[in-house]
Amino acid sequence: MKSFALSFFAAAIAAAAVHAADVTDPKSALVRAMRTDEIALSGAKRAFLSGAMAEKFPAIDKKCVKRFGFAEFTGGFSQAVGQVLNPAEIDTALKFYQSDAGVKYVEGTLRRLQARYGEDSGIPKISGKEDISPQQMAEIAEFTRSDLGHKVMGKQLSESPASLLAGREMVEKIGAACSRK
Repeated sequence: MKSFALSFFAAAIAAAAVHAADVTDPKSALVRAMRTDEIALSGAKRAFLSGAMAEKFPAIDKKCVKRFGFAEFTGGFSQAVGQVLNPAEIDTALKFYQSDAGVKYVEGTLRRLQARYGEDSGIPKISGKEDISPQQMAEIAEFTRSDLGHKVMGKQLSESPASLLAGREMVEKIGAACSRK
């Protein structure tokens, strides 16, 4: 019982540390607001679970793959944000993604991804209906058409060397941890 209590306490401290990092580091906060770490992890999980990674990782424990949490990968994607965006751009993007319009934009993206890849894709389920006001739609359009919006949502961020490295490291970590010997 003591070991369980100690494990629970350690997990609570780790969760608090991750949350604190999100609050104090604008890059991590932006990754979380965009849910980049969740989207990337769900893609990696989908690749492992569908067999797309079988050539490189032939014997994968699927239960192990499913246990990985997005918070383990926030830091890697935060580094990518820091290499592509300057502090002012990070602040501007963070304000958008934390606004009602930005939250609805991300939630809509997740709904569409889940509809495309299915319920068991690992993509977080977003409850409720998509309800975007004309004002929010205008805010979304303004951001997505801006140079910063193109930078954040285009290939500059997603295909940056740092993002590609974070993605490779994520796949390697999952593969190493979940390969059956």
